[in-house]
Amino acid sequence: MNRIIIVGNGFDLAHGLKTKYEDFINWYWDKWGQRLRSCGVKSISDGLCSFVLKDEVGLAGWYLVWSYHYGVYPANLTDRQLLEQAKKDDKVCDYKMYSTFFSKICNSIETKGWVDIEADYYRMLVECKGKKDELERLNKDFAVIQDLLVKYLKEIQKNEINKELVCDDIKSKMLAPFVAKDISVEAKDKWNDFLKRRYNDDNLKYNIEFYKPLDAVKRAKTVRKSLANDGQIRAMGIETIPGEFLPPDMLYPDCVMLLNFNYTNTADLYFDDEYFIINHIHGDLSLPESVIFGYGDESDDEYKKLQKINDNEYLRHIKTNRYLETPNYRDLLSFIDSAPFQVCIMGHSCGLSDKTLLNTLFEHKNCVSIKPYYYVNEQGKDNYLDIVQNISRNFTNPQLMRDRVVNKTYCEELPQVTRKQKEEE
Repeated sequence: MNRIIIVGNGFDLAHGLKTKYEDFINWYWDKWGQRLRSCGVKSISDGLCSFVLKDEVGLAGWYLVWSYHYGVYPANLTDRQLLEQAKKDDKVCDYKMYSTFFSKICNSIETKGWVDIEADYYRMLVECKGKKDELERLNKDFAVIQDLLVKYLKEIQKNEINKELVCDDIKSKMLAPFVAKDISVEAKDKWNDFLKRRYNDDNLKYNIEFYKPLDAVKRAKTVRKSLANDGQIRAMGIETIPGEFLPPDMLYPDCVMLLNFNYTNTADLYFDDEYFIINHIHGDLSLPESVIFGYGDESDDEYKKLQKINDNEYLRHIKTNRYLETPNYRDLLSFIDSAPFQVCIMGHSCGLSDKTLLNTLFEHKNCVSIKPYYYVNEQGKDNYLDIVQNISRNFTNPQLMRDRVVNKTYCEELPQVTRKQKEEE
């Protein structure tokens, strides 16, 4: 029996990394402030917006603008303060936002405090039916934003992601033995087969070598010796033993796949082993052309309408098509077809942007359990219910969902590790 660990952006956030979309947008505007601080030309544009000094200002350098017109030196202002000054002062500077899409993203952050770029893109894509010019502009803007996002995450990966971030508590949860209470009712036969194979394997031929650091080999052999003297097991089989009495040392996964939905390599820091597979399903930053950024719900009625339009521009940023560019998706299919598996969710919201892939996992015949690790905020409120509600949208069979998702009683919080905590350790 195997385990798939779905890693989402909440995993990076749990390690103290600023990888939210709003962090990215703040970085973008800070970069603009840096440009305005030192630029020596009158007009600056990046395709999304522009800043142009007015003719009557008569100055080519922005540094002089700050000191002459505003009476302040750039060194006395933050990058963001410089930017905001330039955006609002139409007597000195013309500020224009060219991108309707990017404007919507920024407005969402200002009004709601958060944004889902991929979901917003899809909503605007649907609105572009029959509007060729708007479609081309939307896709062009989306591509620019993707390139900027990759650049931002590359900076984070280079400057902040290293082995020191690894959390032993998270690692132990990744490697934890299976728990009988987590297994769905409809997967009872698969669970019993797993137990019988483990108990009857005299040589412990499953990939127990993976757990050498835990000394699992020695302990498992000792456990098997004691179990051999159990009259109930000899007479009726190990599957008749109540779950709480099963020896954990015999219940480790055969193989673990980290299904990384992030572009960063934070998850890669945890293991480098042949029994631990890391699948960068959405690409990685070392190969920017491999990054898959877009929307992934091909069951939506509006998506079906877009498919019928004889114009590939409508499908340019749909994830399900981009999966065909690498072997990652097929590798995942081979893995889930090979043996029963449990899904553990660490930091992924399970939203509709990844519905097609998640549905393939969650409703697969070999899926025996779906265990979400939830987040607890500063007020003590957790997001278990939010995750479960999102998971439900990825199912077509509600009854199956209620059986496979592990109830909150047996779920745990995903540890949150800040850089300060790591330094104290």
